[in-house]
Amino acid sequence: MKERTVDDKRYDPKSSERIAQWSPAELRGGFMHDSESLFRTEDGDFFILHEGGLFSTFHTLPQVENWYGGTVVQPVTRREARAWCEETGNYEVIEKYFMVF
Repeated sequence: MKERTVDDKRYDPKSSERIAQWSPAELRGGFMHDSESLFRTEDGDFFILHEGGLFSTFHTLPQVENWYGGTVVQPVTRREARAWCEETGNYEVIEKYFMVF
């Protein structure tokens, strides 16, 4: 898996906690493979790991430089992470990490 450093913050899937996953059922396997995982670093920062094939949707992200499949790390804010959970149906993660009491 790929690691990324942005503004002196390190986003590494190997040393972070995967807290949610999403993959469209119709795009499993091959060139259309597309999946996203939400991670939380030890410092409490969030990022999304995009993985996919040649025709996956992550190619629209600005930091993607390759035309073939692979992985991309996208740092996100706490608000963006919560919105991603809402969009992907990861409601139990919202309750655990984003609820304010």
